[in-house]
Amino acid sequence: MYEKRHHKYSLSIEQGTDAVPDDDQYHVLVNGKIVLSTRVFELAKIIFDEQREELRIAAGDPDPREILRRESAIRDVSALQGESSAQQSKKSSRRGGPGGRGGVA
Repeated sequence: MYEKRHHKYSLSIEQGTDAVPDDDQYHVLVNGKIVLSTRVFELAKIIFDEQREELRIAAGDPDPREILRRESAIRDVSALQGESSAQQSKKSSRRGGPGGRGGVA
Protein backbone atom coordinates (compact mmCIF):
# COMPACT_ATOMS: atom_id res chain seq x y z
CA MET A 1 0.00 0.00 0.00
CA TYR A 2 1.20 3.49 -0.86
CA GLU A 3 -0.46 6.86 -0.45
CA LYS A 4 0.88 10.38 -0.92
CA ARG A 5 -1.55 13.28 -0.63
CA HIS A 6 -1.03 16.96 -1.25
CA HIS A 7 -1.80 19.02 1.85
CA LYS A 8 -3.76 21.70 0.00
CA TYR A 9 -5.08 20.32 -3.29
CA SER A 10 -7.28 17.29 -3.92
CA LEU A 11 -4.35 15.37 -5.40
CA SER A 12 -2.77 12.05 -4.51
CA ILE A 13 -0.72 9.07 -5.64
CA GLU A 14 -2.24 5.84 -4.36
CA GLN A 15 -1.62 2.14 -4.64
CA GLY A 16 -3.67 -0.51 -2.85
CA THR A 17 -6.04 1.91 -1.10
CA ASP A 18 -9.85 1.77 -1.01
CA ALA A 19 -10.03 4.62 -3.55
CA VAL A 20 -8.20 2.79 -6.36
CA PRO A 21 -8.30 -0.66 -8.01
CA ASP A 22 -6.19 -3.36 -6.35
CA ASP A 23 -4.00 -3.95 -9.41
CA ASP A 24 -0.44 -3.22 -8.18
CA GLN A 25 -0.41 0.06 -10.12
CA TYR A 26 0.19 3.59 -8.90
CA HIS A 27 -2.81 5.82 -9.54
CA VAL A 28 -2.68 9.60 -9.66
CA LEU A 29 -6.00 11.07 -8.52
CA VAL A 30 -7.22 14.63 -9.02
CA ASN A 31 -10.47 15.57 -7.32
CA GLY A 32 -11.11 11.86 -6.66
CA LYS A 33 -10.75 10.84 -10.32
CA ILE A 34 -7.91 8.73 -11.69
CA VAL A 35 -5.88 10.67 -14.27
CA LEU A 36 -3.07 8.09 -14.59
CA SER A 37 -2.51 4.44 -13.75
CA THR A 38 1.01 3.05 -14.12
CA ARG A 39 3.37 0.49 -12.66
CA VAL A 40 6.20 3.04 -12.92
CA PHE A 41 6.41 5.03 -9.69
CA GLU A 42 8.70 7.72 -11.20
CA LEU A 43 6.12 8.42 -13.92
CA ALA A 44 3.40 8.73 -11.27
CA LYS A 45 5.57 11.26 -9.38
CA ILE A 46 6.13 13.31 -12.56
CA ILE A 47 2.40 13.43 -13.33
CA PHE A 48 1.68 14.25 -9.67
CA ASP A 49 4.06 17.23 -9.88
CA GLU A 50 2.57 18.41 -13.18
CA GLN A 51 -0.96 18.18 -11.78
CA ARG A 52 0.11 20.04 -8.62
CA GLU A 53 1.49 22.86 -10.75
CA GLU A 54 -1.73 23.06 -12.79
CA LEU A 55 -3.83 23.14 -9.61
CA ARG A 56 -1.55 25.83 -8.11
CA ILE A 57 -1.95 28.03 -11.18
CA ALA A 58 -5.72 27.46 -11.31
CA ALA A 59 -5.99 28.44 -7.63
CA GLY A 60 -3.89 31.57 -8.23
CA ASP A 61 -1.36 30.50 -5.59
CA PRO A 62 2.16 31.97 -5.76
CA ASP A 63 4.99 29.90 -7.17
CA PRO A 64 7.06 28.65 -4.20
CA ARG A 65 10.24 28.84 -6.30
CA GLU A 66 9.59 32.53 -6.95
CA ILE A 67 9.04 33.16 -3.25
CA LEU A 68 12.36 31.47 -2.43
CA ARG A 69 14.13 33.45 -5.17
CA ARG A 70 12.83 36.74 -3.78
CA GLU A 71 13.76 35.82 -0.21
CA SER A 72 17.26 34.89 -1.36
CA ALA A 73 17.61 38.19 -3.23
CA ILE A 74 16.54 40.12 -0.12
CA ARG A 75 19.14 38.26 1.98
CA ASP A 76 21.83 39.00 -0.62
CA VAL A 77 21.01 42.73 -0.62
CA SER A 78 21.00 42.80 3.18
CA ALA A 79 24.40 41.08 3.29
CA LEU A 80 25.85 43.56 0.80
CA GLN A 81 24.50 46.48 2.81
CA GLY A 82 26.04 44.99 5.95
CA GLU A 83 29.41 44.61 4.24
CA SER A 84 29.25 48.18 2.98
CA SER A 85 28.50 49.49 6.46
CA ALA A 86 31.38 47.48 7.93
CA GLN A 87 33.78 48.86 5.31
CA GLN A 88 32.61 52.43 5.96
CA SER A 89 33.10 51.90 9.69
CA LYS A 90 36.64 50.57 9.12
CA LYS A 91 37.56 53.56 6.95
CA SER A 92 36.35 56.08 9.51
CA SER A 93 38.26 54.33 12.36
CA ARG A 94 41.54 54.53 10.40
CA ARG A 95 41.55 58.30 10.15
CA GLY A 96 42.98 58.91 13.59
CA GLY A 97 42.68 62.23 15.39
CA PRO A 98 42.97 65.81 14.15
CA GLY A 99 45.11 66.12 11.08
CA GLY A 100 44.61 62.52 9.99
CA ARG A 101 46.69 59.47 10.86
CA GLY A 102 49.87 61.36 11.63
CA GLY A 103 48.25 63.74 14.06
CA VAL A 104 48.68 67.52 14.22
CA ALA A 105 52.13 68.83 13.53
